[in-house]
Amino acid sequence: MFKISKGLGNLAAATLGFYRQIGVEEVQVPARFNTNINLRPLVPPTQKKAAGPMSPAWDEDELQRICDHVRGFELEPTAIGLPISGRILMGQNGRDEDLEDVIERIQMAGRVGFAVMTWNFTALRASEGYAAQEGVGRGGAHLRDFDHARIRDLPPLDDVGRHEMEAMWGRLEYCLQRIVPAAEAAGVRLAMHPNDPPVPEYRGVAQPLWNMESMKRLIEVVDSPANSLFFDTGVTTEYGEDAVEAIRYFGERDRIGIVHFRNVRVEQPYYKYTETFLDEGECDIVGCMRAFAEVRYEGGIDPDHTPGIVGDTEEMQMGWAYAVGQLRALRLAAYGGKSS
Repeated sequence: MFKISKGLGNLAAATLGFYRQIGVEEVQVPARFNTNINLRPLVPPTQKKAAGPMSPAWDEDELQRICDHVRGFELEPTAIGLPISGRILMGQNGRDEDLEDVIERIQMAGRVGFAVMTWNFTALRASEGYAAQEGVGRGGAHLRDFDHARIRDLPPLDDVGRHEMEAMWGRLEYCLQRIVPAAEAAGVRLAMHPNDPPVPEYRGVAQPLWNMESMKRLIEVVDSPANSLFFDTGVTTEYGEDAVEAIRYFGERDRIGIVHFRNVRVEQPYYKYTETFLDEGECDIVGCMRAFAEVRYEGGIDPDHTPGIVGDTEEMQMGWAYAVGQLRALRLAAYGGKSS
């Protein structure tokens, strides 16, 4: 049976206590012991320049302290994000040095006991295609939509330029071939999130993980459970694909490391859609849950991108509680047994 998961932006006692109260069981933790509550906007900020250098080096004692702190709230710290530098993404001089840094972090994560490291290979995120739709959801809920027309004609950024699809794939394959063996040795699963939004190109930069075929290609580059997916039911539906069949495809191959579980209404695959509550939209969430049970998936499932509920706290506690409650009920229906 899978676990209810949630990504953490901070380690404040109020945050951890709230998530445990509503039924979260495991968490994806930050690499720094930060107790400041940082609010996540409905629309993510626009990326104005190329990806930067590697983040500051991790401290193993600090990671262990984070894990001990989280366990004090009866939450299991199972995942942590893996940073990837601009030099790796763009194939620039110094990428081998940065890849050694990445490998050291994978080894450290394994020693501390993390099961999963989440990551992405997005040089530029197409966030300019998002917009907040205030009060248009049921009962006046605040939604977020994506429209490719907002970004279709935007020029390349001066310090980034153009990068073709096969060039991006060459860099991704170079990276995978070096870090997946390290993850295998460390006992860690790397879980790659697709490009989100899933468009083939943004401001002249190809998005290599933008459709179902590209995610299949990814797991074939290095055939290992350590090379797995951060599977996203919403992104898969945005492709115009059947998320149920995608779960079966990747789950039967043991290539799902962790899951974002959400729903969308799609007007045009890839190019125009609106994020919704779990029980709306076009993704068959009941079918997805049954498929997870069929493939015996036992990792974490995180109900991501919840709409904004009118009158909610700034931390969107009503929205997360509603989504987690739905997820727990779906799990009981599909798997049976008792929730923890």
